[in-house]
Amino acid sequence: MKMLTRLALNNNKKNKARSILIMLVIFLSTTLLSSIALICYGSLKYQKDNVKELYGTFYGAYKGVSEEQIAEMRKRSEFTEIGKSAVCGEVESEATVSLQWMSEEVGMMTNLKEQLEEGSFPKAQNEIAGERRFFQKLGYENVKIGDEIKLSYRRSNQEKYQETTFVVSGIIRSISEELENQAYVGYVSEDFYTTHFSENARRYMAYFSLSEDLGLNSETAEIEAKELAEKCGIDAENVAMNKTYLFFVLSPDMESIMGFILIAIVVVIFSVLVIYNIFQVGIVEKIQEYGKIKALGATRGQMKALVFREGMMLSVIPTPLGILAGIGISCLFMNYWISNMAPFGAETKISAAYISVPLLLLCVLAVLATVWIALKKPMSTVKKVSPVEAFRYQGEGKRKKGIRKGYAVMSPNRMMMANLAMNKKRTVGTMFTMGLSCVLFVVAVNYTRNVDIEYAARQDLPFGQFQIDLSYSTTDTAYPENNLDSVLKENPLDAQLVKDLKSIEGVTEVKIGKQLYAHDEKGELHSIAVLDRKLFEKESKGAGVLGTVDYEKASKDNAIFNGWSHFIADTGYEIGDTVSFQLGGMQGEIPYQGELQGAFGSINGDWAITEDTYKNLGFADAEENIGTIWVDCKKSDCKNVEAAIEKLLENKQHYEFSSFAGAVESLDSMMSMMKTMGYSFLLLIGMITFMNMANTMILNVITRKRELGVLQAVGMTNKQLNKMLRNEGLLFTLGSVVISLVVGIPAGYGLFLYGKEAGLTGFDVYHFPGVEILVMIFVLAVLQIGLSFMLSRNVKKESLIDRIRY
Repeated sequence: MKMLTRLALNNNKKNKARSILIMLVIFLSTTLLSSIALICYGSLKYQKDNVKELYGTFYGAYKGVSEEQIAEMRKRSEFTEIGKSAVCGEVESEATVSLQWMSEEVGMMTNLKEQLEEGSFPKAQNEIAGERRFFQKLGYENVKIGDEIKLSYRRSNQEKYQETTFVVSGIIRSISEELENQAYVGYVSEDFYTTHFSENARRYMAYFSLSEDLGLNSETAEIEAKELAEKCGIDAENVAMNKTYLFFVLSPDMESIMGFILIAIVVVIFSVLVIYNIFQVGIVEKIQEYGKIKALGATRGQMKALVFREGMMLSVIPTPLGILAGIGISCLFMNYWISNMAPFGAETKISAAYISVPLLLLCVLAVLATVWIALKKPMSTVKKVSPVEAFRYQGEGKRKKGIRKGYAVMSPNRMMMANLAMNKKRTVGTMFTMGLSCVLFVVAVNYTRNVDIEYAARQDLPFGQFQIDLSYSTTDTAYPENNLDSVLKENPLDAQLVKDLKSIEGVTEVKIGKQLYAHDEKGELHSIAVLDRKLFEKESKGAGVLGTVDYEKASKDNAIFNGWSHFIADTGYEIGDTVSFQLGGMQGEIPYQGELQGAFGSINGDWAITEDTYKNLGFADAEENIGTIWVDCKKSDCKNVEAAIEKLLENKQHYEFSSFAGAVESLDSMMSMMKTMGYSFLLLIGMITFMNMANTMILNVITRKRELGVLQAVGMTNKQLNKMLRNEGLLFTLGSVVISLVVGIPAGYGLFLYGKEAGLTGFDVYHFPGVEILVMIFVLAVLQIGLSFMLSRNVKKESLIDRIRY
């Protein structure tokens, strides 16, 4: 047995090129497996360790609940903890500012108490607490505990604002970066809420936790919560579950971790094929050596053991190095991820225990199993071949009887095709394994291409760098001047503003979108979005679209569409019904009747009509009824243009200003993690792909040194040799690309459809990764040509005699 071990070691030393390539593939495979496993384990364990700090401890909450319904909840043993909170009203401010009360139980269940920086939560009727940003929006820059502040507050749109004086009792820590147009909340006492709301008018958000005795998991908890809601007289549709908390506290569903398992399986299969291909490509040369060993008396079992030890010896060094590299990558990722997280609650616990020794041992076993599986076919081939057959072994393909077709004159291309045709199985196998690696690349790039932060931001800001929207209400009876019908009649987004925006230095284009108001038969006010063809078609491709959504048909029929398909039942209309409105704008009102042909998933309006319908109805003036203005400029001019726009808007009301950069920033922290993981996976796959390609070319040259030497001895020039090797490489590349496109594009599109169905951000419209695929083809071709050139130079360093004698 010692002799076999020494022989295996010497074989590996003799075949350095093959050995190095196999070790690199094993290293990269181990790195990929261990890093994926540790990142999965670390992210799950980190969130499980910090789940209370990050997501609170409540299972869910019921919206719009009365005191009687909460009393019913308290009678049921399934609820182990119940807390109440309530919205007290809105504060007069340019930003969205509201007041809220929460019980002590809710403060504990949402972990809000842990965010208290100084002071305490309100107890007395005139006390208030909030983030510093909340007070800054009210004009108090450096507020302190005990300071007296004044604000104008109202309970609903049916009341006027009343000035109220509060004493600051607590300051809450800000736990995330400030985003554009975000909402701000101030917390008041229970006395304040009960004083301002009669018992019949009180409606709560009821937070709850459920008993562990119910044996719930993250899938069944919501079903149970809805059933309990119905038993307590609560609408089951008003249930909001704390799904992330439930996932980590209760047993996770398999679908949530299948992604990681699937990637690991793909990596194992891919590694098996690559390592198998590396062994199999060089089998013609090595089989003769194995035949000599068998002729000396080695048994079939010993021959099998020899190949097995050769492969396993090559795993000794790269496997632990790959484990260490995987640990390093996972640690870097976890540190980056944790540092960029905006925790829901208190400071989180960072533990070094995110490295799992059992999991790493499992990765080692997976890698060794991968090598063993890859060696099974070579081991079977070696043990079956007799000493005599070994000396004439040319692969497992069967020769066909007949007349061989030849040529009077041989060119480098004909020599290349003859070589590939003689080794069809090897050629197809090489193309298949290279193609598979490219398939993984194409599938992965379909993911990263569609996880597009800028594209996702364009869903809210479809054009330009800046957007100015009308800010209005449709239910404000106390201040009717805030309602859309009044705002449009005194529209702050007028023709003069558009003219002034166009005159700003650096502005390249200004576009406008129209808006109308509508009164239904009950006198209720609605908003009507006017969509041009481009915006209409964009919205028609979004999720949640119902009915027939066709611009030409809608314009011809003067049809109307609902803006929110999820709530279409609340309107009392069904698709196909006739909708009656009194449409209005700056010019006055026009009676309207039209067919409800469909509904969009969600748009900036209760209802929508086409721009052609808008004109057909008589609203023809392009400078009236402006609901949105988009301003475009070069990125380098954004700062100056933004300052100029803000100056123009200084004395205006009823508008909301947002920027594309702000929309991107708000999505960046959420999306960057996904893209980082995607591109890291692409990088490792690309490295393994190149190793496979390099192995194929190197072994192809090594095993044909004698053949190439003979060809040059009978007249093949160095230029012709270079051309033959280059074209062989390009042919392998072409075959790999064809396989990757035929298999990878449908698989990538399937991944996109799954992401869209799951509601992943950036997966609304499929983006074909054409640029990325072209880059892949270009890089493969360049690397292949470069590798062929280097191999050709390396071959020519040896004399013809040495090569023929090889």
